[in-house]
Parts: sequence; C-alpha cells; structure tokens
Amino acid sequence: MRTHLAVVGLGYIGLPLSLALCERGETVIGVDIDQRKVDELRAGITHVMEPYRGEPLEILLRRHLASGRFSVTTSLSEAAKLASVFLVTVGLPVAGDVVDKSPLLACARDLATVLSPGDLVLIRSTLVPGMMEQDIVPVLASGSGLVPGKDFQVAYAPERVAEGRAMEEFQTLDVVVSGLTDACCQRAMDVLGRLTDGQLHKTSLRVAELSKVVENAQRDVNIALAHELKLVAEQHGVDVYELIRMANTHPRVQLLEPNLGVGGFCIPNAYAYLAASISSEELIPLFSLARQINLTAPHRAARQLDEALRQAGKRLSGARVAVIGLGMKDGSNDIRQSPAVHFAEILAERGATVTAFDPTVEPYFPFQAPSLEDCLADADAVAVAAWQAEFDAAPWPALLEGARQPLVVLDLKRRLVQRLQAADWQIRGDTHLPYVAISARRLQASHDCAMEMVP
Repeated sequence: MRTHLAVVGLGYIGLPLSLALCERGETVIGVDIDQRKVDELRAGITHVMEPYRGEPLEILLRRHLASGRFSVTTSLSEAAKLASVFLVTVGLPVAGDVVDKSPLLACARDLATVLSPGDLVLIRSTLVPGMMEQDIVPVLASGSGLVPGKDFQVAYAPERVAEGRAMEEFQTLDVVVSGLTDACCQRAMDVLGRLTDGQLHKTSLRVAELSKVVENAQRDVNIALAHELKLVAEQHGVDVYELIRMANTHPRVQLLEPNLGVGGFCIPNAYAYLAASISSEELIPLFSLARQINLTAPHRAARQLDEALRQAGKRLSGARVAVIGLGMKDGSNDIRQSPAVHFAEILAERGATVTAFDPTVEPYFPFQAPSLEDCLADADAVAVAAWQAEFDAAPWPALLEGARQPLVVLDLKRRLVQRLQAADWQIRGDTHLPYVAISARRLQASHDCAMEMVP
C-alpha cells in the first residue's frame, strides 16, 4: 500500500511544505530534478531560511530524515512506488512580462508517465488562470492514458504562505481548494485537512486560479500606494511613517510602509500571470501601473542617494557605497528579483563602487564583501537595503569609524539611525527625510538634512 505523500519541487515552498507535512505525522518523499539540491538535502543541508518554533529549517530537515518521515529523490518513478498523492510546487518563471509555462508542463508530462489509477495530482503552484483546464489536465490525460476525474483525480489549491512564515502558515492558514470534479476536490480537501487547522474553501478551478493571482496583485497595488505616499509626505515635509501610523488608526485603513521595492517570486509575477490570462492588458491599468511603480522604486532610491551625496559635496559616480542586505525582504536570503540586488546594480551602473554584505546570501555577485567590516570600510555612503538578524548585534559605531566623512545614510526604516541614537550619537536631520541622512564627526555640511554624529 502506497502511504507516502510526494512533494514535487523542493524550493522555497516545496521544502517547507514537505516538512510541515512531516510535522503533522505524514511520511513524505520529496522530488526535485536538481541532483545537487537532492544530495545536499540527503546530507541534511538546505539554504532555505525558514525558522519554525525557534529552530532553523535545517534542524527539522535532519530530524525528519533521521526518523524516516522524509526522504528525497530525483526520480518520479521511485516516488510513485511509495506515494499515490502528488503535491506539485513547480513554479512558472517570468522574463519581462512573458510567463514561461515549460517547467511546470514538463513536470506534468513526466508525472503523467508514472500515474496509476486512484492517484491524486494536487497542483499548489501559482498559475496563469485557465492553465488547469487548458494545459495541465490535457497533459496528464495524454501522457498517462488515463481519464482525469475518473481513473485518477486532479485538484488545485494554491499556496498562499509568506517565506519566513511558511512552516507555520501551511498549518494555520485557510486554503482555497478546487477540483476537476467534486470527488477530486473532496480528495484534495481530505489531504489538506490533515495539514492545516484553517478552513478549507471549496470553489471552481478558475476562481481558485484567479484568487491566488489577485491576492498577490492586491499586495503589489498596496505597496505601490505606500511608495506614492512617501513622495506625498516629502512634498508636505512630514514623516511618511508617522503619516501612515496616524492613517492606520482608522479601523478600515491598513496602509503598508514603503521600502526599497518588491522582490521574491509571487508578488512581482502576479501582473504577468493575470495579463497572460486576459484578452488585453488595457483592461487592468491599475495593476500595470502598480507594477511599474514598484519596479522603479530602486531607481528612485538611487536618485535620492545621488542627491544626498551632492548635498554632502560628493557625487554618486566615483563614490564608495556600502549596501547592507541583499535578500528580497528583511530576514530572507531569497535573492530572486530582489530590489536590494537591483539597487546595487543600478548604483554600479551609475559609476559607484559598490560593496554589499549579507550574512545569509552565499557569494554570488562580484560586489559582495566577505564581512560587514570590509563592506563599510572607506564608504562614502551606507544604504540599508534588507535587514538581517545578525545586524541587530553589530557594533555599528565602531564599524563606521572607517567610513569617509561626511557619511550619507540611506535608511528607509531608520534601523541603523536608531542604533546610532541608542549609542548616544547626536543626530540632527529633517523629519520629512527619514531615509536620507548625512553624518559627520564634526559638522562638515550645513544642509537641512545634515546629521552630526558625535559618539
């Protein structure tokens, strides 16, 4: 009897999903075509940052490998010997605004060859709405020689977790579930009901596909609104974070705070998925505009840094800029479409000498420094792009001893500035420019947004 669950695709979603299922008492076989990743996972090594109940994901991985609840393979046929349920998390890459369906469809073709009567294929990837009926179901049918909905079951339940909280949210969030038939949907609900304590919401395939894309697109729009509010606040000479805090005291207002941009896989790709499913992109101009606002946010930050350097008597071209953090958001080592990486590349294109440090991101970019100290040495400017836990305990005043004065700081959420204040540095700066500051041991620039830092 095949009692395992198979999770196909072991990335930022698939691996936490696998281990969340193990935490719920399931026996899981993970499948990935990347032999190096599979070898690392078998050795108990993962680069996915996903804490759970005070432990890193790697500890859970090793525990469930040792217990036999989790195993890993590159072979779907091997998985099919143990599992009759296949949860697929293979994503759809986007280049520009063009969605590449080929990785998921290739997975569906390979999966079709190992299906047996009574199996369940449960797709959890974010899709271009319409793909289940137009692409995936036909591929599974033709490759297996079986009748979907009769000989085997097909369902769709998009994941909606946030990286960094996936282990918890897989087990607590409500899930939207759909199936090719009522029986398909019920089978999927039976499986997912063993994973989550949240409610299961039954709907049609098309609504389920659209709901996930709309959830992500809505966040894209909300983040774009935050970036626009930052510009409005600057025009009025007020602190944008104070503005947002006051507006959010209304029970029906939930504004987000601006940051360097939007990264990762889900939110930046939502517009492309939605646009690919309709007859004309002109039908959704709001989503298109929000995408452009968020995509250009790192460019706006670079211009602001350039202006601040000019006010300090320097120029971006030729300046040494230290970029702190490279993950796509705070606390993440995911660099897919990371605005921090984009920002660093823009600075380099404008002639700056960029050094960047992120303790969670393996050496990959030519501008990465081996340590925070090396990153900050001789810097004309420091840009806080993504905050990691290691930065909390860093001796910032001592580290900035080697920076060039006056020092320009781009710190959108004031994390670095607050730590310098806590170290009794005297800081002076415009309240409506919390994200740009100029520091000096001695007052060297008499400008409105100057900061004089004296230990």
